[in-house]
Amino acid sequence: MKLYPYSKIKTKNLGGLLIVSRVLGVLSYLLAISAICIGFYLTFAGPGGTTELGNGATMTIQRNSGPALMISVWGVVSSICILVFSGLCAAVVSCENKFTTVVE
Repeated sequence: MKLYPYSKIKTKNLGGLLIVSRVLGVLSYLLAISAICIGFYLTFAGPGGTTELGNGATMTIQRNSGPALMISVWGVVSSICILVFSGLCAAVVSCENKFTTVVE
């Protein structure tokens, strides 16, 4: 079992495009995982509470889960867009391989 994306696609002419689609697929997965982890971290363990400023002054910071949610949503949406583009590149490589093997 191979763990990289599009492992069953073979090609003779478009090897570079296949490598690019695999790299984009891996980056897409990593971006989605990191966006979700950052969103959870900033929502639940992010800055918040009381901070000592010195000379008896304190500052209370609220937890801002709105920006954390936006970071997470934009990260996941952009990773889906990258994954779609990666799939289109892999589809081009697959079609090229199919048509060149039929001609030969």
